[in-house]
Amino acid sequence: MSWQAVAEKDFRDAIRSRLLIVLTLLFTLFSAGAAYLVTEIDPPQQAALTGEVTTVLLISGLVSATAVFIPIVSIAVAYRSLAGERDSGSLKLLLSLPNSRLDVVLGKFVGRSGVVAVALFVGFAVGIVVTASLADAFSPLEYVVFVGISMLFAFVFIAITVGVSAFTSSTSRAAYGAFGLFVVFQFLWSSLAQGVAYAVNGFSFEGIEEGDAVFELFQLLTILDPTAAYQQGTLWVVRSLDESGELAANNSELAFYLQDWFGFIVMALWIVIPLAVGYARFESSDL
Repeated sequence: MSWQAVAEKDFRDAIRSRLLIVLTLLFTLFSAGAAYLVTEIDPPQQAALTGEVTTVLLISGLVSATAVFIPIVSIAVAYRSLAGERDSGSLKLLLSLPNSRLDVVLGKFVGRSGVVAVALFVGFAVGIVVTASLADAFSPLEYVVFVGISMLFAFVFIAITVGVSAFTSSTSRAAYGAFGLFVVFQFLWSSLAQGVAYAVNGFSFEGIEEGDAVFELFQLLTILDPTAAYQQGTLWVVRSLDESGELAANNSELAFYLQDWFGFIVMALWIVIPLAVGYARFESSDL
């Protein structure tokens, strides 16, 4: 066996347990319901002023909801990936086959990512009908790009959760750890970034101005949050496509780590680093 075989087994187990069906229904209801709420109940401010709902305005409203929904679903799917195998004792059986511990970690990540990716793609494909009917000027390209970046964001939290699951020895610790990180990213990261800037500036906010070193440090710390990186990267790509039909240069006068496209680098790092840390711990631990 290898990581491909582990991933395939994980994906098939999800189908047999009907997890894939449940997730697909969740993503379908979410994409359709969120699009309806954004346009009919709480429309974007610009849409309220112009009276026209475009795809980019609709996505601008949706991205905040997906930034909360996708991590929760991804964590729920992945937190048992390795810790659950330890609790049940099946991990020893899995490792008794010709699988390395690296094969198991990568296979679990790919398998859980495949489950979420299929459910997200099918769910948002159905939701595109609702989105197209609600937008006054609908662009399939912008919507597909939004779905693709949202899928990458799901991979980020699957990687984080698999890494935590590999790092810990029980499902409860894996759940607490993964959801704890979600709370930090979603609600506390900005405050932590402000606290660092406050401390670096001599425990004062006075004198901090846009463009100075402390302000740039705050901006860098802010985008290191995977949720902020997802929102910033999504809106940059979608708005660039909406304005010119192709990706345009943006904030080119800023340092590369402060430009909007750097959000994609941040998301890539949040996939690689948690998996690497989780694997390092898993490789050295006794089962």
